[in-house]
Amino acid sequence: MAITKLKLNVTSEHESKPLNEALADWLTAELGRPVSKAKARKLIIAGAVSVNKRRVIIPSQGLPPGAVIEAHVDIAKLFSDSTSQDKEFELTADRILFEDENLIFIDKPPGLPVHPTLDEARDNLFAAVSRFLGKRDETENPYLGVHHRLDRDTSGVLLFTKSGRVNAAVARSFSDHQVRKTYNAITISRRNLKAEWTIKNYLGKRSLKSKRSIYGSVSSDGDFAETSFRVIADYPRGVWVEATPKTGRTHQIRVHLSEYGVPILGDDLYGEGKPAKLAPRLMLHAVQLVLPHPITGHKLSVGSSLPEDFQQCLKKIE
Repeated sequence: MAITKLKLNVTSEHESKPLNEALADWLTAELGRPVSKAKARKLIIAGAVSVNKRRVIIPSQGLPPGAVIEAHVDIAKLFSDSTSQDKEFELTADRILFEDENLIFIDKPPGLPVHPTLDEARDNLFAAVSRFLGKRDETENPYLGVHHRLDRDTSGVLLFTKSGRVNAAVARSFSDHQVRKTYNAITISRRNLKAEWTIKNYLGKRSLKSKRSIYGSVSSDGDFAETSFRVIADYPRGVWVEATPKTGRTHQIRVHLSEYGVPILGDDLYGEGKPAKLAPRLMLHAVQLVLPHPITGHKLSVGSSLPEDFQQCLKKIE
């Protein structure tokens, strides 16, 4: 781990800004690569930044005139986190799986968070869909409602509402388990794996020293989680699995498969690192979403084809 010590003499352009914003601007100029306010905030909270030789851990702290900022930065680590690995994305019409006046289903790519994050400069699918609808329909700030989510590296079907009048009906469909979500995953190989199995337990956040939230099965104070699994194909180097979650807990499929002994390929949080030769990212894809239409009540089924990287991974494990 190579730590670089950087020093900045605060000038008038920095004095009106909070520490994390000034730090982000300075590091961007100093390192020649974009450094977000969220990354600067993490450095401050981690105790890697001092002002006038006193360590500061409050990102919003103001800067006195003539102050000296020192930052101890692992540059390689700074530019290798998940934010740095986000992929640029602009929604195009071919990514719309179904749309009417109330609903829009998007074929989400991997490498993009669904919701806005603490880093206002970080792109997300919600913002991309808003940009697309605003430009296409010539509408400023189009309405967009979010009712479920996919992890950043998960691809596939994602639903947004386009009008507030259907929100209650859609939310009720999710809470009453009227929505059927189907995923495909590629896991590591395991001998004597059952053709079908169901996992029912309680999941909660683990108290681990990690910048990312990690979940696992708990004996108390957790949320009930249930997922049914079916083996689609068992190959020498991995298993192609269908997952049907009955509940919608954070990282539910990933945790259930990992604790069952078959973590998803490419899962750097619950798996065995990142086997890049087999899986360039988390091999989890939302293939289908079925729910009653909030206006007509008729069954609406929307599907997404397996993306190219998923298909290539299947070929590699055969």
